[in-house]
Amino acid sequence: LSAGGVGGGFRAQELWRRLEMLTGALSGELAEQLRLILEPTLASRLQGDFRTGKRLNMRKIIPYIASDFRKDKIWLRRSRPSQRKYQVVLAIDDSKSMAENACGHLALE
Repeated sequence: LSAGGVGGGFRAQELWRRLEMLTGALSGELAEQLRLILEPTLASRLQGDFRTGKRLNMRKIIPYIASDFRKDKIWLRRSRPSQRKYQVVLAIDDSKSMAENACGHLALE
């Protein structure tokens, strides 16, 4: 699918738009399925009872004071994953065998 000259650039853009229309719905569906399957990895929610942490757990303050400051697990940390951060790698075969077997158009779809 080599673009030769100015007219070839226009043809390549037109081909890209056509292939994008053919695969747009499928790629959106795949992205939604991956979002459901892949678990969150970045911890952004506060959780737990720790001796040190980011914020105070207000529900533990009164028992902490009532216990003469012995029950000191009153802190929350970011330990519960709720955000996703993934990198997706897409490999495209641009070898001579793909061109010889005329499989380039199928690979683009």
